[in-house]
Amino acid sequence: MRKILLAVVALSLFAGSTAQAFPFKKKKKKAKTEQPATPPAPKESAFDKQVKGAKYLPGVIDAYYTPKGTLMWAIQARNLDKIYLLANRLSETSAATDFVAGQMINDPFMVRFSTDSTNVYMHAVLYEDVLREGDPITPSFRRNFNDPIMKTFEVKASKGDTLLIDMTAFFGREEKSLSPLAPSPMTGKKSTAMFDPSASRVKEVKNFPRNMEISSQMNYNGQNGPYTLIVRRSVVELDKDPMPIRYKDRRVGFFSSPRNFYTSDKDRVEDYEFIHRWRMEPKDMAAYLRGELVEPVKPIIFYVDNAFPEKWRGAVKQGIEDWNIAFEKAGFKNAVIAKDYPTDDPNFDPDDIRYNCVRYAVTSTANAMGPSYVDPRSGEILVADVIWYHNVISLVHDWRFVQTGAVDPRVRTEVFSDDVMNESLRYVASHEIGHTLGLMHNMGASYSFPVDSLRSPSFTKKFGTTPSIMDYARNNYVAQPGDYERGVNLVPPVLGVYDIYAINWGYRIVPNAKTPDDEVATLNSWIEEKSNDPMYRFGAQQFPATLDPTDQTEDLGDNHVKANSLCIKNLKIIMKNLEEWCAKPGASYKDMKVYYKGIVDQYQRMLSHVLAYPGGVEFSDLVQDGKGGAAKSYISKAKQQEAIKWLINEVTTCPKWLITNELREKLELNPNMYDQLQYAVVGKIFNPVAMGSIYEGERSGQKDAYKLDAYVNDAYKLIVAPTLASRSLSHEEMNLQAAMISVASQLSGLQAAPASAGSQRGFSSIDPAQALASLENSVNSQHKLCSHAACNLGERDYFRVTMGAPSIPASVGRPAMLSLLKKVQALYKEKRGTGNAATRAFYDYQITSIDKLLKN
Repeated sequence: MRKILLAVVALSLFAGSTAQAFPFKKKKKKAKTEQPATPPAPKESAFDKQVKGAKYLPGVIDAYYTPKGTLMWAIQARNLDKIYLLANRLSETSAATDFVAGQMINDPFMVRFSTDSTNVYMHAVLYEDVLREGDPITPSFRRNFNDPIMKTFEVKASKGDTLLIDMTAFFGREEKSLSPLAPSPMTGKKSTAMFDPSASRVKEVKNFPRNMEISSQMNYNGQNGPYTLIVRRSVVELDKDPMPIRYKDRRVGFFSSPRNFYTSDKDRVEDYEFIHRWRMEPKDMAAYLRGELVEPVKPIIFYVDNAFPEKWRGAVKQGIEDWNIAFEKAGFKNAVIAKDYPTDDPNFDPDDIRYNCVRYAVTSTANAMGPSYVDPRSGEILVADVIWYHNVISLVHDWRFVQTGAVDPRVRTEVFSDDVMNESLRYVASHEIGHTLGLMHNMGASYSFPVDSLRSPSFTKKFGTTPSIMDYARNNYVAQPGDYERGVNLVPPVLGVYDIYAINWGYRIVPNAKTPDDEVATLNSWIEEKSNDPMYRFGAQQFPATLDPTDQTEDLGDNHVKANSLCIKNLKIIMKNLEEWCAKPGASYKDMKVYYKGIVDQYQRMLSHVLAYPGGVEFSDLVQDGKGGAAKSYISKAKQQEAIKWLINEVTTCPKWLITNELREKLELNPNMYDQLQYAVVGKIFNPVAMGSIYEGERSGQKDAYKLDAYVNDAYKLIVAPTLASRSLSHEEMNLQAAMISVASQLSGLQAAPASAGSQRGFSSIDPAQALASLENSVNSQHKLCSHAACNLGERDYFRVTMGAPSIPASVGRPAMLSLLKKVQALYKEKRGTGNAATRAFYDYQITSIDKLLKN
């Protein structure tokens, strides 16, 4: 029985083995053919799916980019501990009316990242409020100044500590913080075009260890049809330790950033400003401190666009490297280097934020600008550009002809020689590079030069036309015929003494100074050394009105009446020879009109300089040094009298030489086209703000200040001088007197000011206040090198804001104007029978008008 059972068991085991063995044997047979089994494919991760087909770009922030324009960022732990600067630059455009290729759109801004693993958050980094390190109020400060979230990105996938986010829409769509539809530095306006997503995408991505460069194609539909922009976005990792700051002093003109400083050590929130400058560190600090010239660790290199014509390239590069003169004063050699765009470096890209470039923009704009962009935490300049508009060539040509054509035969030509043009272009380049180094316009510089010195060969060869090329002081319009042959210099200096002084003040390392506060005493001492020399004075640009005649644009010398009289003598010479010097046989008079307009513009600038004197003041930036002084003093009576007399004489005589019969006929000039000038001068003399300043000066107790009643009476006597002399009035003299009556009628409160200049019952009429505004707008709109992006009101600039100037109180001004009106009425009644028929009619009309006004 046992044998039977064993046999059954054995049979069953054999049968089972046979049933299972077939496939096993087949596997074994396959093994004999040496075809190993394929292991199961690992499951594709969500991260890998997201980046499939994308090119991996390691760098400042690791990125994945597909040919279709998808851009993914791989945010890692190292990225959450950094601050980045995000810049927005135009690379190419089909509409160069608002921005040109190479121009930065708005200021770069700082961002940082945080995450909760579900989302990655982009924060705008706040920086205007700072806290003393270690202060016990720190927890509260952090709660109240928390960096806001400006954008949220969903985490698409993760791998270890790496979070994948999609940045395609941020860079390839109309993102508000990066929109190229920003206010234009050329027009001041913002485009209202509609974004076209169908033709917009992320076009290219380059990644480097410290920066990422992203090019986006942005398409829009505007009023004039579609236009396409290629916009470069740069993401830059900022240094963990910012450059040490240097406090701003308003007596030296540097762009700056303000801060509010919180500390429990003080009884109030304090504020300070620090200047904008490059990080300039000597390679050999010991040698530097011994007073030796030392090269910087990182020089400032500017690359000059290969689009510059070869004939101008040398002048541009000279203008750049001229600043080495100033840096040598600060202890550095070879600090500024000019290079051509490299042709043998495939990695060079002028839109890469690592490169500073002088860019040539082929547009009809006649200007140039030199902006720079900083680390907001310290004011360290990180990148700078000069935008050189093609038509700036016409601007320097016209300046040179109008300002020196009477003196220099070389500029009486349609196309300047290369030598003459390069003199002016070198100045343009140097001026704009000065901005990129942190320097503001110094509008008070040229006022330090005596007018007579501008006709001295030795003086002008040494100093040019101004102690600062950051001034708006152009060519030597004071020089007279024969001065050029005597060796008088007609152009600005290569570099002014103020410019050298300012660079030293901003860049020289102060030994043993460990904090910004440690530098203050030394910085003050450098200013104090030059405090008695007006060549080293900084004059802040005024906005919107010019109240201080010593800080003006486009002026020369310390006596505007004298300097501008010499300029006008030259303008008369040019007018007499205009057709001979500018003739083009067979051509229309179109170009002649351009030259004529240049003469008129220059003449109006000369008037505007002297118009600043009636009611003018002089500002000073004082510090508590025990010396006293006045922050605001009033222009002396003698200077104001001289200015008013000059203005009245000019606007009553200028039509005699500005409109010759021959030119009037050929250029179709209106004989009455300068009527507004007479009304503008009267509008300024009796301007409520000007009279308010006069009254302030009287009450200040300043010894040489004008008193209001004397001011009004003196102006009255000058305006009615021909009536007092019982002679006939010219057309211009009638305008002056009519303007005075109009102003007195309005400011006395007896007559409302007209809503706008226009016609009354069919006759042309002019309002003096509007005529003054028209003249000021005309002068301000004339081309001025340069429209620096940072030379608009903003946090980085120091303007002397003049819009709050007080007007004369009604309780004082109205009685003064009523008295003036009655005095005119009495004079006309006395003289109504004198002069020619037109004069007598004028008196009768004005007497009737004033009588009616007084009765009402």
